[in-house]
Amino acid sequence: MTDDRSSSAREWSIVAATFAALVLIAAVWLAIDRTPPEWDHANHLERVVRCAEDLARRDWRTLMERSSFYPPVVPCAAAVVYRLAPSDAAAAQTIILAFLGVGMAAVYALGRRLAGGTEGVVAAVVFGCAPFVVFSALRFQLDLPLAAMVALALVVSLRTEGFIRLGWSLLVGVVFGLGMLTKPSFAAYVLPPVLVAAASSSGRRIRAVNAALALLVGMVISLPWYGPRLFGLVPQVASRSFRQAAESGHPDPLTATALLYYPTWLAPQFGVPAVALLLVGLGVAILRREGVALTAFLVPFVLFGLLQNKNLRYTLPLLPIAAVMAGMGFAVLRGRVRLLGTVVLVLACALQVSATALAVPHGLTLPGLGVPLVLESPPRTGDWRHREILTLISRDSGGAPATVSVVPNDNFFSVSNFRYYGVRDGLPLRFSRAWDTEPIGIEYMILKTGDVGPAWTAERPRRIAERLRTDPSLARVFPVLGEFPLPDGSTASVRARRLTEPVPVASKTFARELEAAIRRELADVTTDVEGLEIGLVYDETVLRGRVGRVEIRAASARVGELRRRDAPLLRVQDVRIAFDDVLVNPFSVHTAGRLAPLDARHATLGRVTIQEADLQAFLREQKGFKTASVSLEPGAIGFTVKQPGPDVAARVRLLPAGDRPFTLVAERVTVGGISVPSLLVDWVVRTWDPSPRLASRLPMPVTLGRVDIASGAIRVSDRP
Repeated sequence: MTDDRSSSAREWSIVAATFAALVLIAAVWLAIDRTPPEWDHANHLERVVRCAEDLARRDWRTLMERSSFYPPVVPCAAAVVYRLAPSDAAAAQTIILAFLGVGMAAVYALGRRLAGGTEGVVAAVVFGCAPFVVFSALRFQLDLPLAAMVALALVVSLRTEGFIRLGWSLLVGVVFGLGMLTKPSFAAYVLPPVLVAAASSSGRRIRAVNAALALLVGMVISLPWYGPRLFGLVPQVASRSFRQAAESGHPDPLTATALLYYPTWLAPQFGVPAVALLLVGLGVAILRREGVALTAFLVPFVLFGLLQNKNLRYTLPLLPIAAVMAGMGFAVLRGRVRLLGTVVLVLACALQVSATALAVPHGLTLPGLGVPLVLESPPRTGDWRHREILTLISRDSGGAPATVSVVPNDNFFSVSNFRYYGVRDGLPLRFSRAWDTEPIGIEYMILKTGDVGPAWTAERPRRIAERLRTDPSLARVFPVLGEFPLPDGSTASVRARRLTEPVPVASKTFARELEAAIRRELADVTTDVEGLEIGLVYDETVLRGRVGRVEIRAASARVGELRRRDAPLLRVQDVRIAFDDVLVNPFSVHTAGRLAPLDARHATLGRVTIQEADLQAFLREQKGFKTASVSLEPGAIGFTVKQPGPDVAARVRLLPAGDRPFTLVAERVTVGGISVPSLLVDWVVRTWDPSPRLASRLPMPVTLGRVDIASGAIRVSDRP
């Protein structure tokens, strides 16, 4: 017993020493590095700051509603540390390194149980020194915490002895709940091996009871977050896995390139010696019939290999069980070969950590595979000038709220970076991506020469840069406020909206030009228009592009995106819409006869009538409503949505709202013909409620008049 304790203490000390060395290296790296957080990294750090604010206000509802896809455990754990520490970045990395420690400890415990103490130490060291683990430990992402939770779940699951032991079964439920609140994909890594473990034990009745209790505990912990997203999460996962992957240029999932992606990159991700031991360990696991270990590695590896969206982050949670099987492979070594293997692993650990965190040695590749030995990520000290740019905008705006369009999508210079820094520094700035047709609602633009982001997003920033170069009217109302050299050799520029110069024409003449430009612009979104009238309220400031009110009336029209081929059109009648405090580019109107709207304080849809048949025809052409049927009832709209699984039906009323054009109130909601309790109605309806997304995309507040729904038509009127 004493020898066992001494051996265990020695093994734990080796794991702890390795972890301490990794923490020290990460701390030095973080102290030197000045690289801005990239895309998702910046988004997660923004959530840390937001969660800290929610915790300070004890605003639990907002905290739980922050993200539609990413659960709150990791960012809010960092937020707790952030409230105690002065730096959000330091707090975030503290949490990441803590999860690294949990992961290494869990891998050791798992390896010790399946292979032995020495093999557990090998597994923990192999995992901690894996190149992609080191790479991930330097970034605030959710995948390393997810890997730690997967390893912990496997350890605790084996402790249940196939769900025979009640206490450990309840603990499994706790770990499962927290794992699901780490990232939704947790279940894909854990469920297959847990089912194998449960099926391999005797005592079917007690096993079923304990497994059900574990499931209940996990649901109690995770359901408050997942419940409201129950129907929307699956479409999001499917979209990210395939549609968005195709848009990003990923190859079709069943092509050789796609199928070989993870096998090809396993060595840079896990380490060459570790892969060799893993292959041996797989053979050992097969011979020993280690169903849990084999299932935990092979099933998710195949599953994620079949998805179109490929990223090494998605297979990072497989490295704990891969490290355990590498430990099994190490157990095969004997005598001098075992000693030599130990030396190789120690040297490989040092080499992989140094090459990843310091790029020493630099530029090594794997022969025959055409991939690097590791993903190098040395600390960088270049200044990307975010703070200076935001200071310039804040000074120019006088500290007033303003909307900033960040045109490039470079990983170090994107809307994600700037939005995070703005939230962290408490600036009253709203950030948006590159604008589309016209910079409506945009007061400042941030641009960049050179690399402007991935190929699938670069077209719009380049088009905007070309537009500013070739359109003197646009460049005139958005002059350059400042320029900044960037570390990649490019130049950033800030442009500010300025409407100070008048056009050289009488105000009445310009008003006629503006009305004609509006009529031409309406031709892009309306057809078969009858009784069109345009009214303008203006004074002499109209020559600087300022219009008090623009009111558009029509007896009937068909509206839609006519520039888009086969765009669905909606017939509307008795239309009146008004825009208050409108800004237009006066030079575009006067010199080119083209309407270039820049802003409006408010828009009001005062009147419109939509017949039921016209609404049904329009919705049938909408992608999201092809399986939906709509009927108008007194005071409400009846919806039935057919989908894989149970169909959803509801009666929906449209009510006024302060922060959006309208809000939906659902009644008589059924799923698969079963009535949904009123407390759970929001879980079902929020998936199809377009009003929050509509409000977030509108460049100005929009108000509807009174909405009356009757059999046959929807009428919006200005009656009280």
